[in-house]
Amino acid sequence: MFDYNTRASKFKFQGEVIVPGDKSIAHRAIAFGALANGVTQISNFSYSDDLTVTAQVFKELGAKIHTELSTKDMIIKGTGHKLQSLDHSLNIDNVGTLESILLGILTTSTNEYTIAGGDYLSKRPLERLVKLLTAMGGSFQPIGEDALPVKTKGSHDLKGITYQQDISSAQIKSGLVFAGIYAKTPTTIIRKLPTRDHTEVLANFFGANVVTTPETITVNPAHTNLKGQSLTIPGDFSSAALYIAGALLSEGSEIHLPKVGLNSTRIGMLNVAKQMGAHITVENCSINSVEPYGDLVIRSQQLHGTKISAKQVQFIIDEIPIIALMASQATGTTVIEGIHDVHLQLSDRIRNMRVELAKLGIVMQVNDDSIVIKGEQKIKVKDDVDSHNDHRIAMMLCIASILTETPFKIKNIESIDISYPNFLSDLKKISVAK
Repeated sequence: MFDYNTRASKFKFQGEVIVPGDKSIAHRAIAFGALANGVTQISNFSYSDDLTVTAQVFKELGAKIHTELSTKDMIIKGTGHKLQSLDHSLNIDNVGTLESILLGILTTSTNEYTIAGGDYLSKRPLERLVKLLTAMGGSFQPIGEDALPVKTKGSHDLKGITYQQDISSAQIKSGLVFAGIYAKTPTTIIRKLPTRDHTEVLANFFGANVVTTPETITVNPAHTNLKGQSLTIPGDFSSAALYIAGALLSEGSEIHLPKVGLNSTRIGMLNVAKQMGAHITVENCSINSVEPYGDLVIRSQQLHGTKISAKQVQFIIDEIPIIALMASQATGTTVIEGIHDVHLQLSDRIRNMRVELAKLGIVMQVNDDSIVIKGEQKIKVKDDVDSHNDHRIAMMLCIASILTETPFKIKNIESIDISYPNFLSDLKKISVAK
């Protein structure tokens, strides 16, 4: 475990940052490339701890994966859905996205597998997704208490199901889409609220037939033949969100963020910033790319509080910590409504966010279904802070540190390696002492 000592100065942001490739898209691109026939080439692939685990898992399942670190290219020779049988467990550490994707994929194989995980996933319940995949024809035997490790055995005769979402979860949806591609009959997901759509977009790009409407997602499995593709992964918006918030809050800042992903289901934080009065310039938007992207220009501005509705929450699920920091420095009060589903999925993150910001003098009210944050709170360092091994919290606390002259220690800073190993060096490059 490593600690990070922040610097005894306020900073503004000046310059340009190229954020790493989108992790959510990369997880899914590896999975589809591994299942497909032929070769998939992924450009702008940025390695992180989570993606290293995902690549290793699909190597063990039979995909040939080669990476060129200097050019950020990954080349995958797919298995054609002929997965390797194994005599050992697949260890997915604490990669939650991989857990859902892998459970869906292994439901389509008659091989027996054991999936093991780290401390976090060994406590996270599997009941919702396992129940749905069992209804399709899969077999699951938890070795622990309704969590990893779990033994799986799938079927070549899966039947599609109709699922009325009880919680809005992109991960559960992704598991069903991967399983549904290889079922005998269609699978329909009736949405509670929209969620990020990378799985559906990439499924169709690789040759599946997934039809989406505002109300439903239908996976039509007939004659599905996934084929290897070439794609470029845009910059990760969740990483960009940190710099957006820092530049908006730190007087005198102006930064450029080139080729950031602008998928409409991922840029909820950008829309929240605009609701709070921010004017952010978007230039050079992509045309005809698998996932949209563009260049962002952000300058410091005074923000005001806003009401964030339940319909927006699934589109800010990774950015809630940095939005909370923004709200605390704005004028007025910000209310995030309808967080019940997020609370079920991310209760530890929300609790830890509140505890650690309180150590910086920032308080908020967290209820079962809302977060209330009063603005114009002064950052008053009361104690050192801890990431709780949560990369989102760790990086948010780093952004908070540029807004105060009082240094403090961030414990377990290495958690940033989960998604953005070069974050501290990139942050330092654009930080100019006031």
